[in-house]
Amino acid sequence: MERNEALKRVLSALSDCNLGLGLTELSNYLAAWPMASLQSQQDALRNEYELMLRYWKEGFREPRLLEIYNGLLHRLYVLYADASLGRRIGGSAYLSSSYSRIMSQPREWSVVNVRQELESFVSDAALIDLEPSNKQEPQREALYGRHFERMSNLFDYLSLSRVWSASTSSAFEEMLLSPTVDSLDQQLIVSALTLSLMNMFDINKFRLLVHVYQRSSDDAVRERALVGWVFGRNYTLSGLFPEEQQLVDELLTDEAVCHELEELQIQLIYCVQAEHDNEIIQSEIMPELMRNNQLRITRDGIEEVEEDALDEILHPEADDERMERMEASISKMMNMQKEGSDIYFSGFSQMKRFPFFQQLSNWFLPYTSHHPLVLETMKSVKSKFLEKFVDTGVFCNSDKYSLVFAYQQVVDRLPQSVREMMEHGDFQLADVAYVDVQNPTFIRRMYLQDVYRFSRINHHAKEFDHPFKKDEGLGHILFFASPLFHGSRLESHFNRVTAHLVRRKLYDDAGRMLNQYSESSHDFNYYMVKASVLQHQSDTPSPSALLACYEHALQLKPEHEKALQGYARTLFSQEKYEESLSVYDKLTTLYPEKKSYELNKMVCMTKTGQYEGALNTLFRLHYELPADDNVARVLAWALTCAGRYDQALPLYERLLGSESVAVDDYLNQGYCLWFSGHVESAIDSFRKYIADSGESPSVIIDNERPLITAKGITYPEMMLMLGSI
Repeated sequence: MERNEALKRVLSALSDCNLGLGLTELSNYLAAWPMASLQSQQDALRNEYELMLRYWKEGFREPRLLEIYNGLLHRLYVLYADASLGRRIGGSAYLSSSYSRIMSQPREWSVVNVRQELESFVSDAALIDLEPSNKQEPQREALYGRHFERMSNLFDYLSLSRVWSASTSSAFEEMLLSPTVDSLDQQLIVSALTLSLMNMFDINKFRLLVHVYQRSSDDAVRERALVGWVFGRNYTLSGLFPEEQQLVDELLTDEAVCHELEELQIQLIYCVQAEHDNEIIQSEIMPELMRNNQLRITRDGIEEVEEDALDEILHPEADDERMERMEASISKMMNMQKEGSDIYFSGFSQMKRFPFFQQLSNWFLPYTSHHPLVLETMKSVKSKFLEKFVDTGVFCNSDKYSLVFAYQQVVDRLPQSVREMMEHGDFQLADVAYVDVQNPTFIRRMYLQDVYRFSRINHHAKEFDHPFKKDEGLGHILFFASPLFHGSRLESHFNRVTAHLVRRKLYDDAGRMLNQYSESSHDFNYYMVKASVLQHQSDTPSPSALLACYEHALQLKPEHEKALQGYARTLFSQEKYEESLSVYDKLTTLYPEKKSYELNKMVCMTKTGQYEGALNTLFRLHYELPADDNVARVLAWALTCAGRYDQALPLYERLLGSESVAVDDYLNQGYCLWFSGHVESAIDSFRKYIADSGESPSVIIDNERPLITAKGITYPEMMLMLGSI
């Protein structure tokens, strides 16, 4: 949701810890958008500020001035947060409706009452097992029905909650760590607090999530808390809430935490690239699967395709080949999933219109068969296959619910034989690699996919400041680039994240990462990666910055091949041919077996006018490698520059008749023909180059103006050539 400009100015003043300006800006906001409940608090706060200011001007030295000033700042932040939340709710029909519904309920929202309700549910569920067997199921259904409705309301209440006091936060923290509260309820509460924290930073909620992450023995709760505090961080208020940095610093003393944060960062990158990965699946994998399956989708349902007996006799190997292709496609998709890709996002994104998903809390609800809508569906389909598939399938919770409701709609259209096998549990799942669904890494990945589906599919997600909003680059998702982690122990994990960004071609975000490296981390690998990133970023790098990267790298490893190669290539691209020649000379000395370096050296010699020296080596290389078109290409150009056109033209004829013809061959042949007086033929070659390359005709002159001039071609002749192309 777009923030109000006046409130932005209040936040800016708070970020600078400027109490007087913050009070003035809040007064301006309340004058334009009156809120009676906040006006009286703001007036009281201003009176205290002015009293403090008067005493200070009179020379009174208050030993507790810093404490008092910070206390007033924090109270101002609470007022700002209340005003911001009030505006957010008032400006959204959805949030306004949810808030009114919650506040109109005759329910006590105190921590004591909430905990009592949650603990009573656990004990009531246990007591049902003592009832006669014929009464257990009806009582259990009624109990869970009431409980899920209460939890949905609690979720909405917490997600829209105001800034908490330290005591409220401590009480909820104790509840989230208590073994007497159901894990599913704890997980939902953590998700609700995450939404609330993302909308409005609250140091008390932030501290709660950090502590739950540190202290919970329940991996599902712990991983949600990790995601919660990472998503809810807000370093811009570090001056107002230095405790945020202190809490993070304490976490980072544990190497295991650093490792989990690295995993989380890479998982988030995979999350936001779900749609990109889906394009690969749709263009490369699904067509192969569709060509080789044995089912046909018709208007009346799904039918099995009967095998052609004659085809089986004539091509007995066809079945095996088809199966191999299908297995290869499935294996590729499974490998993508194993690496971290969200391969199911696209398919399941179309299956979120069921009534179940109309409740906000259900997007974050761990899968449970006790939910009334799930229980009703399972009773109607009676499929052991579906139960097993949902229990063992590597799907996020949101997709498991989609599977259940979608299955109910399609089961009647499946072939009778398939339906019978599913009902009795005889339908076998395809063999897939074993996945430890209790592993914290897996639990975290599935939860992230739940959050991603909510943010990308739910129509009301825009009402919350989630980090998956469509921006250029990764934005808030790239939390490793936050100043919170600058110079910390986490920096030893920066390289893997940066390398992953480069592999995924997220060069601008890789650049953001590199900017966070402290001076002590500027090692050889840092400079090499930075050089690579600079060449691919959307903003054109300054020539000096790119050269500086290679120069720093070579200071650390003077004879490193890749560094020398990159340095020589960069010098050449910047037309520093003499310096490039010097580097290639070193490369040919260090790696005499690599002909490419020798060939590039000859190109540099040609650029510096050392034609005869270059030709001596090029003739030798051409003799040793007569079939190498690159050698022939450089030799032909050196001969052209040296004025030996009769020797160059046959080489161009050969190159243009080969399978490895390059578009520049037409350009260079054109120069050779022009310089040798074959103007009409040169025009034809230049026209072919322009047609194939899409370049402007002016490039013909601009590319080689010094050489053209050196050949005695005048300015009018150049213009006549351009007019003829």
